[in-house]
Amino acid sequence: MSEDTETGISFMKINEHLDTGPVLKTYKVKIDSNLNATELEKKLSQLATEKIIENMFPNDLTEKYKNWQNDTFIKKKAQFERLAREGQSPKYIIISCVDSRVDPNSIFKSEPGEFLVHRNIANIVPPYNYITEHSGTIAAIEFGVTVLKVENIIVMGHSGCGGIKNGYSMCKENSFNTNSSISNWLNLLKPSFNKLTNMNEDESIEDLEKVSIKTSIENLKSYPFIQEKLDSKEINIYGSWIDIGAGKIHALDFESSIFEQI
Repeated sequence: MSEDTETGISFMKINEHLDTGPVLKTYKVKIDSNLNATELEKKLSQLATEKIIENMFPNDLTEKYKNWQNDTFIKKKAQFERLAREGQSPKYIIISCVDSRVDPNSIFKSEPGEFLVHRNIANIVPPYNYITEHSGTIAAIEFGVTVLKVENIIVMGHSGCGGIKNGYSMCKENSFNTNSSISNWLNLLKPSFNKLTNMNEDESIEDLEKVSIKTSIENLKSYPFIQEKLDSKEINIYGSWIDIGAGKIHALDFESSIFEQI
């Protein structure tokens, strides 16, 4: 540690050893020269800790977390304590795309514990016979329905879906790559692609965004634990598609098989 003094201010160099490797970092920080030895040691320890924490997690997310902790968490502390004590009992399962522009919790302003959200590329629900190959999505749905007893499932697609666009091209050109997990996943779009009738590519891609939602719903209905709930009218299934740029949601009308703006 070294020290340079300028008009009552000491510049202390803090050496920091990181657990992630042998790299030694040195930081030059301002210290009030009027601090006694105990106060100085405490201040240096605090600064070193803050610097280590800064390197552990992104600064912008740390600030957002602190804002959440000091605002939302405080306002809803009793609710979070109840959820921690009693566990979750969400009202909806939402199967959404991983696209960063589509966040169901933000769109519907959900309360903590209200949604069980499962996200994957292109918001696809695989057929039940893919239970070993694509078990992640199937397991999440089974957990929500059989363990948490959720009574509402929403498949939520969106405009400009990159997964759908790439899946469309793979289906059209039959260019699937068995060595790619993305390609293997998007291969699930084939049945939906085969239902398309529009010859215009741009329109066909948007059609595929919606047709795949309908296919996912049909796949859901084939899951034994969901079929049982449907027979006893203990579960509801919905389809929706959001126009990101317009901020408008279109819901599937099962009678007409058309997505209508809500």
